[in-house]
Amino acid sequence: MLTKSKMVQLVIMLIVLITLFIWRTITTEPEQLNTFSSASTEPVSEVLECDYVTPCEFIGEQNTFWLSVVNPPIKAEQWINFRLKSNKKEWLVVDAKIVGKTMFMGRIPVTFTKIEKGFFAAKTLVGACTTPIMVWQLQINVEVNETKKLLTFDFMIKK
Repeated sequence: MLTKSKMVQLVIMLIVLITLFIWRTITTEPEQLNTFSSASTEPVSEVLECDYVTPCEFIGEQNTFWLSVVNPPIKAEQWINFRLKSNKKEWLVVDAKIVGKTMFMGRIPVTFTKIEKGFFAAKTLVGACTTPIMVWQLQINVEVNETKKLLTFDFMIKK
């Protein structure tokens, strides 16, 4: 039986949930497309749209990164093998994740493994979307010379 006190509790919970939803929607900022940026969030260089048949190049102030996919094109619900190289020998991947840009589908953690100096690899997959085209973004935090940098790149999945 629904008493008056239970009804008040339900209304309060509903108000809290709606408030959190509105706060999350308002405070989410659109992220920059295809840029390599330093910790100061200044874009260093724009990257042209890439099909990953050849490695995509990220040019920083003192280093360059190349990202490639083993078997392009990237497809939903199939393994994606990323390869990340740099002209610097001493650097590391701090963490990485994939987020949906077309619509929020959670955050997919990506674990890059060091293969050799200047070369990292990761294997992951993304889910299928109900839309005909889904844009995802891989965000990789790297550390070069004790400075953290963020590499971001977008890729598109077509049905």
